[in-house]
Amino acid sequence: MANQDAAFGLRPLKSVGQADDSTGMSSHFIDAAYGTAIYQGSPVVAAAGYIAISTAGAVPNMGAFWGCFYVDPTTLKPTFKNYYPGSITPPSSKDIEAFVYDNPNQMFEIQSDNDGASTLADIFSNADLVNFGGSTLNGVSNSELDDSTIAASSDVAAQLLIIGTSRDPKNNDVTDTGGNVNWRVLVNMHLFGHGVGTVGAG
Repeated sequence: MANQDAAFGLRPLKSVGQADDSTGMSSHFIDAAYGTAIYQGSPVVAAAGYIAISTAGAVPNMGAFWGCFYVDPTTLKPTFKNYYPGSITPPSSKDIEAFVYDNPNQMFEIQSDNDGASTLADIFSNADLVNFGGSTLNGVSNSELDDSTIAASSDVAAQLLIIGTSRDPKNNDVTDTGGNVNWRVLVNMHLFGHGVGTVGAG
């Protein structure tokens, strides 16, 4: 069966290793009126005390955005969305509460942008992200792993570490010449990890 071509950003799976909690989100904030949309599964970085959507090659990253809560400036109603539409200024310019899978040991699944066959030899290699938009219909990110950036395990400045293929039989065939294999990954240079260097500008 051919892999399905359907990007979804970073999808949380579980934590690596043994822990009391297998996964979980933390609450952060988006600056009121921040102008860029952030979709469910979008990678995010820290920016002047807030979170912002990541960009190609940006490090350190914090994890994956998974929704937000704010008072709608038009309806004045409390609103939850699985994505941040951008340019929202709640009453009194209050910030937007954002939920992020930000555990540095969080395992994610992400689709490769490769349009050909991949290889198991890519496991334990590193790669960057590509595409940072998403759908306003379902709020889901279209971020993918940039296959062209896959490099040796020593390149820890890359954004993602590949740790295996998906457990989903519909998207784990590395030999599929149509591409689009799903990888299991960790975030490299994680903001809450050690030795991450300078906080990104967002």
